[in-house]
Amino acid sequence: MLIGSGLLATAFVPMFSHREDVCIYAAGVSNSSCTTPSEFGRETQRLSDALSLALSTDAFVYFGTCSALDPDAWNTPYVLHKLKMEKLVAEHPKHLIVRLPQVAGRTPNPHTLLNFLYARISRSESFQLWTKAKRNIIDVDDVAALVGQFVADGSLRNIRLNIANPYNYAMCDIVTAMEHVLGKRATYDATGRGSDYHIDVTEMLRVQDSAGVRFSEDYLKRAIGKYYGKSR
Repeated sequence: MLIGSGLLATAFVPMFSHREDVCIYAAGVSNSSCTTPSEFGRETQRLSDALSLALSTDAFVYFGTCSALDPDAWNTPYVLHKLKMEKLVAEHPKHLIVRLPQVAGRTPNPHTLLNFLYARISRSESFQLWTKAKRNIIDVDDVAALVGQFVADGSLRNIRLNIANPYNYAMCDIVTAMEHVLGKRATYDATGRGSDYHIDVTEMLRVQDSAGVRFSEDYLKRAIGKYYGKSR
């Protein structure tokens, strides 16, 4: 059972679209800057309905956000809403709450970090660059592979875990990687704002090899090239 139609949901189609014993809930508010109560209310209702529908499934997978650990974001309406949704999901008898960082993939959503940078740089539009900020980037295909491993292990239920890159990247490095792929210099105003925060991926690393996921030194370059290169 697969709920959703966006970036995450699409990545899980090959593995889970035909399965009724597992529910992948990959829907909800897609803009982390959202402050509209009605948007949050719609997700609350949709998630509640999905939980009732999938009460007997072997696994109910919900995607939270690693921004709950970010001192710049943990008190925003979006993060507070996601935390409330985690509490709701925790009532399911066999749940998996997976917190994710910035996910790289093909999506028309203009609110993702990488889509924002792609649009600004490709159109030569200026933006503000937080020089003290670091962000965690993971390929959506790797998310699907890693989640698949956790779902396959029936003993791993009723837990919350982080699936993220073991390495955080400075915003300056992310911009440089996007410049390299686009072959174009970015125009920005640098400001000494932002923060870094640790994401514990101990549980994820235990299944990394079996999932066939490799976090090498060129991971950021490969991920951005894959989704924002000439074949885009």
